Amino acid sequence: MQYFNSLPKVVQIDSKSVPTVLTNIMARSSIIPSLLKNPMVFYRYDVQDDDTPEIVADKYYGSSYRYWIVLYANQLTDPQWDWPLSGYNFQKYIENKYQEFDPYSTVHHYEKIITQYDYNTDTTTTNTIIIDEDTYNSLTSSSQTYTLPTGQVSVNIEKNAVSYYTYELNLNESKRNIIILNNTYVGQLESEFLKLMS
Repeated sequence: MQYFNSLPKVVQIDSKSVPTVLTNIMARSSIIPSLLKNPMVFYRYDVQDDDTPEIVADKYYGSSYRYWIVLYANQLTDPQWDWPLSGYNFQKYIENKYQEFDPYSTVHHYEKIITQYDYNTDTTTTNTIIIDEDTYNSLTSSSQTYTLPTGQVSVNIEKNAVSYYTYELNLNESKRNIIILNNTYVGQLESEFLKLMS
């Protein structure tokens, strides 16, 4: 099934009263949010450097025309900017966007990183807080261990200056973890989508 062929049609009358049939590209539907968390229906996938929605669709569904299912499941509307850039394209993007200053050495923002380890539950939690430059300059790294009624907890505090390059890289990398619809349900999704768009 080709995505744009399944969208509803609308009739537009031009200034000479001539009707033209157009595809309504604004028509939208979405997957029920609770289904997106179901591991029997969707599973996690890390987008590789050379992957495109078409390549992922061909790998998992046997057809590059099912690229829209990959985008649809992840609620991505702009495949150019919602999808992670390849290493080469990311480098070109950085070079084109940051021509007035050095993105590798110029600070985008400052962070305070609080890492807590609970010895009783053997769990680590990390909280990152964006702070201003003055707070960053006055902050010192520290490590403390506390004894609570539930057991011992260690708390580490660190600071970090994030460059524009690192900020953009983290943003790009955060797009790599996507969900893939189990191949068993692809036919059902296509037929349901056609019903919704008819």
